[in-house]
Amino acid sequence: MPADSSNNLLSTKAAASRLGIAEITLRIWRWQRNPNQPPWVRVGSRIVKYDPAALDAWKESRTHNQSRKAAKKDCDPRRQRRRPGPQ
Repeated sequence: MPADSSNNLLSTKAAASRLGIAEITLRIWRWQRNPNQPPWVRVGSRIVKYDPAALDAWKESRTHNQSRKAAKKDCDPRRQRRRPGPQ
């Protein structure tokens, strides 16, 4: 069952598939109350669903867009400052 037809909420399995992660990962994040997990909705006492728009927004907020040139510049060891050691 990929989506609930009444309001388009996704099951945990469908949400995990959409994010490209294992279903158990979402379950563990909920159990641990991970503050960085995607938002979810409790429907009833034991049913958890995910809003597709909220999943997309969460995924977008965690996406890093860094150009290759900038990444190469930041990683060049010659450009890094040496920090003084303990005195």
